[in-house]
Amino acid sequence: MMRYNEYLLSIVQLTRHHVFFDFFVNGAQANTDGYMCLTIEEFDRLYRDLFRSSRGRCVKSYSTNPPTGFYF
Repeated sequence: MMRYNEYLLSIVQLTRHHVFFDFFVNGAQANTDGYMCLTIEEFDRLYRDLFRSSRGRCVKSYSTNPPTGFYF
């Protein structure tokens, strides 16, 4: 039986062109040095690729601690 990783992309800041987020793999934070930053297109592609490879075990959410900041 093959086991798939579970991913969580927790959006901390959303601007017109960029997404700042925390990245969790199997409940452990992968980015310990600070938020990850990608363009919106790159972030969407990362989410789609992780969702497919994990067979649906990838969640995209908005952070509650700290609350997500929206800057447009």
